[in-house]
Amino acid sequence: MSNHQPTDAAEDEINLKELFLTIWAYKFLIALVSSVFLVGAGFYALNADKVYSAKSTFALPGGTGSSGILGSLGGELGGLATLVGAPTGGGDAEVIVERLTSREFILEIARELDLINDEMFNSYDPNATGPAWKAVLKSLLGMVSEKPNADRIALQNVINAYKDHIAVGANDTGSISVTVDHEVPERAAEIANHIVSKIIALKALESSDETDEKLEYLSRTLADASEDLEVAQGALKQYSLENSIQAVDSFALGSVMLDDMRVQRDQSAEQLEAALALKDVLSKGVPSEADYDRLRQEFPQLDQPSFRRIMGVSEVASAWTWPSVEVVSQVESSIRDRLSALERDILKLEGDALKYASSAERLAELTRDLRIAEAAYTVLIEQVKSQSLVAGFRPDNSRILEVADVPTIPTEPKRTLILALGLVLGVFVGSAVALVLGMRRGVYFALSSLLEASGVSSGFKVNSVRRFRGKPLADVHKSLGKIKSDWARRAVLQFDSGDENRPVFICDLSFENNAGALAKIVAATAVSLGRDVGFVDLSHKLTDIEGELTPDVADAMAKVGSPIGGTEYVYPVGAANLDLLYSRSVNKIVDALLEKHDIVIFAANTDAVEVLLASNSIVDPVFGVQLKPGKTLIKSVQRMLQRGTLGVAFHA
Repeated sequence: MSNHQPTDAAEDEINLKELFLTIWAYKFLIALVSSVFLVGAGFYALNADKVYSAKSTFALPGGTGSSGILGSLGGELGGLATLVGAPTGGGDAEVIVERLTSREFILEIARELDLINDEMFNSYDPNATGPAWKAVLKSLLGMVSEKPNADRIALQNVINAYKDHIAVGANDTGSISVTVDHEVPERAAEIANHIVSKIIALKALESSDETDEKLEYLSRTLADASEDLEVAQGALKQYSLENSIQAVDSFALGSVMLDDMRVQRDQSAEQLEAALALKDVLSKGVPSEADYDRLRQEFPQLDQPSFRRIMGVSEVASAWTWPSVEVVSQVESSIRDRLSALERDILKLEGDALKYASSAERLAELTRDLRIAEAAYTVLIEQVKSQSLVAGFRPDNSRILEVADVPTIPTEPKRTLILALGLVLGVFVGSAVALVLGMRRGVYFALSSLLEASGVSSGFKVNSVRRFRGKPLADVHKSLGKIKSDWARRAVLQFDSGDENRPVFICDLSFENNAGALAKIVAATAVSLGRDVGFVDLSHKLTDIEGELTPDVADAMAKVGSPIGGTEYVYPVGAANLDLLYSRSVNKIVDALLEKHDIVIFAANTDAVEVLLASNSIVDPVFGVQLKPGKTLIKSVQRMLQRGTLGVAFHA
C-alpha cells in the first residue's frame, strides 16, 4: 500500500462545493449576523433625515436649434454669412445645462434665494471653535492658524451643495428638467421653480439683444454693399470714358480680318514659289512638255485661273503657253510687294487684337463686379425688410411643461433599498466570518475534499456501527449475517494486500468514539474470511479481573473473552490498554502479536489517536480512519500520513 500525499496544486485550487458547505455549516451564524445588519439598516432607515425632491421641466423656443447671430436668417443671407465667416449657430440644451451649473449662475441664484443661510446648502459656522486639545497642541508647537475667509468658505459650500442637491438634465424631446433635493418640501419646490423662471427670463432678454444685434449687423452689411455698388458703377463709367464701349465687337471684326489676311498671305507665298520654279525652268532654255507636266504636279497653282491671269496666259488648262522670262520676273516682283504689304497689315491687326482683347476682359470684369454688388445689395435690402418686421413682433414662446409642486413623499432615505443592502451586507459579512471560522477550525465540510486530503480516491460508507459499541468480539462475529458488511470485506482485502504483516490501527477522527465497534466488525469479517486476527481496543479500561490476568504474549498481553471472531487482548500491566502505547517495549509487543496472527487490529478512539500520533515507537503502521466532514481535523490526517500509511477511510 502506497501513501498518497495531496499535492500543492490540489491544495491551491478553490473548491466551490467546500465553500458552499462551509457557509451552510455556519448558516445560523450567518442568519444571526444578517439579522443584526438588517436591524441596523432598519434603524438607520427610520431615523435618517428625510429628503424631498421637486422637479420642474421647461422648453425654450426653437428647442435645441441654432441661436447665433445669423442662425435664423436663412436663405441667401445664410450662405452669405457662411462666406464671410459669421457664426450661424451655437445654442442647444447642453449649453443651457452647462450654464445652469456654471459658477456665475449658481452665485446669482444663491444671492436671490439666500442659499448661504440655508443649512442644506451651507452648514459652515464661522463662530464654531475646534477641540481644545488642538489649540493646546498648536500653541505648544508654536503654530499660528490664519483666520479663514468665512464668505469664501460659505460660497464654496453653496456651490458644492448646489451641484450635489440640484440636478439639471436634457431630455430626448429637447426639454430641460431641474430637480432639487431638500429637507423642506416647500423649499425644494421654491428653488426649482425659481431656477426655471430665472433661465427663461435670461433667455428672453438675450433673444431680444440678439435680434437687435442681427439688425445692427444687417445695417452695417447693407451700407458696405451700397458702397461696393457705387464703386462698381463708377469704375464701369470711368472705363466707358477711357475706352470704346464697342471693344468686344471691334475685337470680333478684327479677328475675322486677320484670318482673311493670313489666308491671302499663304496663297501669295504659294504663288511666289510657283513663279520662282517657272522662272528657273525658263532660264535653262526652251522648256518642253515634260517640264510643264512636272511643274503642274509640284505646283498645282499653274492650273489656277488667278495665277494664269497674272502671268498673262490663257485660263483654259489645255491651252498652255510659256510666258517670257521678263513677264515672270515682273510677276515675281509684284507678288513680293504684295507679301510685304500683307505682313505689315497682319502685324497691325494683331496689335489691335491684343488691345481689343485686354479691353474686353476689363469690361467683363467690371460688369461682373457690378452684377455681384447689385445682387448682394438686393438680397440685403430684402433681409433688412423681413428682419425689421420680425423684430417688431417678439412673442414669448418659452413653455414650462411641468411646474414643481410641493412633494409629499420623501425620496430619501430609500428604505427598501437600505434594507436590501443591509441584508446583502449582512449575508456577505456573515459568510466571510463563516469562512474564516471554518479555516481556523481546520476541517473540511465536503467529503470529497476530506478524502482528497487523506490521500485516498474513495472511502467506505458504513452504517449501523453504534449498536456494536461495547459488545464482545464474539457477539459481533455472530451478528455479521444481520448487517451489510461488504465494506468490511473490502477493508480487510485492503489491509491484507501488502507483502509484509503490519499493524492496523482503526482510528476515530469523527469524535463519535466508534473506533472500537468499527474495528470489531472489521476483525470479525477478517475471521470469517479465514484470517487469524488479533484485536486490541486501546480505549478499553481494564476491570479488576482483567488486571489480574497473566500475560501470555511478550509478557505483556493477555487473552480475554471467547476466541470466536478473533483473539482479543488486554494489557494487564497497566490500568488501561492505552498504557501499552507508553511502554518502552511497545514495538516488541506489536511484533510478537504480528508473529502470532495474520492481522493485528488496534482500535483507537479520539483520546488514543492523540497518544498514538505523539508516539514514534510503532514502526510503519497502517491506518484505517473514520472521517466526518466538519469534525475531522485536517492536521490529524496530515500527522497520520507522516506516521504511516493511510490505507482505508470510513465515513457515514
